Amino acid sequence: MKNSEYSNNLQYNSCISRGICSVNPRTSALQNVLGLYIHLCAKYCIKLQEKNALNDNIKNFLLNTIAISVYNPEFTEDCFMEAITELKELMPEIINTYNNIFDKDEFNGEDIASSDIFKRCDDIIEAIRFGEQIFKNNVEKTSDEIRNLFKIMLITAKSLSLNLLDLESYGVKNDEIFLNLLTLLNTINPKNSDTEMLKSIIYKSANYNTELIGLLHNEQEKRYGKQRTSPVTYTTTPSKAVLVVGSNIRELENILEAFQNTDIDVYTHDDMMLAHTFPKFGEYKNLKGQYGHGVENCLIDFATFPGPIILTKHSLHNIENLYRGRLYTTDSNFYKGVIRIEKEDFYEVIESANSSKGFKKGKVCETVEIGYDYEKSIELIEHKLELKKYRKIVVLGLKDYNSERKEYFENLIKLISDDILIISFSYNLERDNLLYFNACFDSYAVVRITMYLNKFNLPLTIFLPKCGRNTITEMIHFSKFNNHTVYMNKCEPIMIEPSILNTLNKTFKIKLIDSPRVDAKDINELPSE
Repeated sequence: MKNSEYSNNLQYNSCISRGICSVNPRTSALQNVLGLYIHLCAKYCIKLQEKNALNDNIKNFLLNTIAISVYNPEFTEDCFMEAITELKELMPEIINTYNNIFDKDEFNGEDIASSDIFKRCDDIIEAIRFGEQIFKNNVEKTSDEIRNLFKIMLITAKSLSLNLLDLESYGVKNDEIFLNLLTLLNTINPKNSDTEMLKSIIYKSANYNTELIGLLHNEQEKRYGKQRTSPVTYTTTPSKAVLVVGSNIRELENILEAFQNTDIDVYTHDDMMLAHTFPKFGEYKNLKGQYGHGVENCLIDFATFPGPIILTKHSLHNIENLYRGRLYTTDSNFYKGVIRIEKEDFYEVIESANSSKGFKKGKVCETVEIGYDYEKSIELIEHKLELKKYRKIVVLGLKDYNSERKEYFENLIKLISDDILIISFSYNLERDNLLYFNACFDSYAVVRITMYLNKFNLPLTIFLPKCGRNTITEMIHFSKFNNHTVYMNKCEPIMIEPSILNTLNKTFKIKLIDSPRVDAKDINELPSE
């Protein structure tokens, strides 16, 4: 299969079915405006954070605003106006505190809140025009590569924000990483055109995000028990039901507590499947299993589920064309037709589930074993490498639920030389040189094992099939090691723009997969003398 034929074969999903695979220009314009204001805010917040003078309201505003506004195709005009209104209220406090601490008298906080730049957002049409002007100015002042580096920095900022928020749901804050986030935001400025300087802060931020993923995993194991392998079924049983969507298993715990005295079954979707690998969740009798095939097919999954659907905070789903009335969210920012769950009161969701048809007969489906035991995995790897027969290691990351991707990786595995060890977290074929760990949606498993493999001083080739919220930062983190070669999929444009892929390739030496034969040839190639 030729590269162009393979790369353009994206699976059936909500993006393709709607014929919309990029962010709406109006939405993009508003995101440009909000990005400018966040940069302005970060400029002063950095100094306040260094003096421990930044209050939690401002921190939470920044984290939540970045999480909902950056690369979110469903960022609405209402969300924009709410964010601008709150920022206008916060800026006087930020600047007046800054002036008092640093004995400055540059301007009054009240003045900036009523300044021309904020006045341009009193009307949504004027705000969109302002955003288009910002885009035009950036094009005139910066190169394509610099603009794409800024986009990568925003994606990294989103990953940091989401993971910081998830960590805070366990009562843990990390001021050092939050300060790095502010520095990252403040650096996104057309005046900064030094590629090496931008690369340096991107590398540093990617490393911090990798650290965050590990901290989050540790907090989960403290609360829910040591992660283990666990059978998870796709079978549905006759009963009323609710579907929980997203990745924050702390919220799933709250939902299960609310539903435990009802006859309503709870099913997980997409990344939430990971909860089944923690012992604590085995104690909830009404937690049944997994439904559907993840974010890539959410349009079909949601439309066929016979009960209410709870979108947990910052769920990365495109729901614009979905039916309304049975979609609920715990998020503070929500979309028209989606019902907000206030103060973790799930009464209305329970009522909706009881009035929905539920599963009438149920359906027997497959059961899969997911999760991995880190210590046992290390033992298996060490046993293989003790044989001294492998000259290189290939790591295949989390699975992309795309039939074309499956075909690519299965063919790639068949073509890899016998003297190369394959460690796969996704696709499994019977080969003596392959170890398979079904880590499910656990991106930390891939990071953790890959970092451990560095001790063997063997060349590593890393493939990241799944495009998720941490994919960019993981690729950049891996790419900094001299003996690592990193490959990535062609993600949907709505997640990662094609121009960004070009910059990842040019600036960070991250390769885009070609065909199984071409890529296997590169992997199998012996090092030059």
